[in-house]
Amino acid sequence: MEVQDTEPKCSLCGAIVVDYCPEFVEQMKTNYGDFKDFQVFFNNFKKDPDSVRDQCITCRKSKWQNMKYTNIRQVRPPHTQTADTPIKKWLVQVAIFSSLALVFGSQISNYFNTSDTNSLSDDYLKSTMRSLKSEFPSLQQSILNKLRGALLRLEKPGEPVVFMLLHDDTNKKTTDCLVSHASNVAKKFIFTNSQKSLWMNGSEWTSYSDFDHEDLLYKKLTTPLEENNVLVLENLQDLPWSLAKMLHHLCDAENPTFVNAMYMLELRVKDDLQHLSEREKILVAERAMNMVWQDAPNEFRAPLIARLTSYVDAVLGESDQPCHRESFIRISP
Repeated sequence: MEVQDTEPKCSLCGAIVVDYCPEFVEQMKTNYGDFKDFQVFFNNFKKDPDSVRDQCITCRKSKWQNMKYTNIRQVRPPHTQTADTPIKKWLVQVAIFSSLALVFGSQISNYFNTSDTNSLSDDYLKSTMRSLKSEFPSLQQSILNKLRGALLRLEKPGEPVVFMLLHDDTNKKTTDCLVSHASNVAKKFIFTNSQKSLWMNGSEWTSYSDFDHEDLLYKKLTTPLEENNVLVLENLQDLPWSLAKMLHHLCDAENPTFVNAMYMLELRVKDDLQHLSEREKILVAERAMNMVWQDAPNEFRAPLIARLTSYVDAVLGESDQPCHRESFIRISP
């Protein structure tokens, strides 16, 4: 049965609107925080991130850029009028017209080329998401939206994508199967040269709590990550702080160890995961990590948690269906 496409559409261009990630919002706040329109957007985003998904990231950013350009142009002093000969005026008009023709011609060509490329990507992603939905019929649409948004971000290397899934004891199997399928999608869609993904169980590293063991884990991870760009980390809650702090460098948006990578984190929590808003999912994740790493200095713990909560969602429901696990490279002590 075909899955209905219920994602919100941009009111300006009609594209599907993916979730706004916190990094994008902070960047826009730095550039356009003085605009009244942004302030309204920011207040609504803090209350309910879903309420601002009436426009896509591209259209909303373009609108603020145009507003900034308009403000700069308005404060410039007007040019003084000078007497000029008709020939000079005619030459100036010809030069302006020629320049505009070249610019618009280039923009139109780029638009159609980009539209064709995006159309192919969107079609492939839609079919991929439908396939994923057929594998997990009870999967929430929010997870599919965020996964698609994460994959689209990975098309332009520059910073890694961190995807966190919350689960409880009843749906651990479903979560494992989901990240296994998602890592395979990432390899096919983005990391075409990766033969396998990496899988690490935080529970296996519980006894390695000395800070000297950070070098051990770093050496175990970095060489495989150079060739295999996807890392699945299950039982994040069992990873000691002495090792977890290494994730800060892997997941840093400004100066990451690997600019093109995807980290899929499984975090077991004791909270009721039913009917959580997008903001509540992040709060649940933050509370759980603050609790397990409570001995860490807050000035180090808080930035790490912020990096790990770019994409957060909760897996609901339990599946008894057999799961074909993809082949992984195990990262063990």
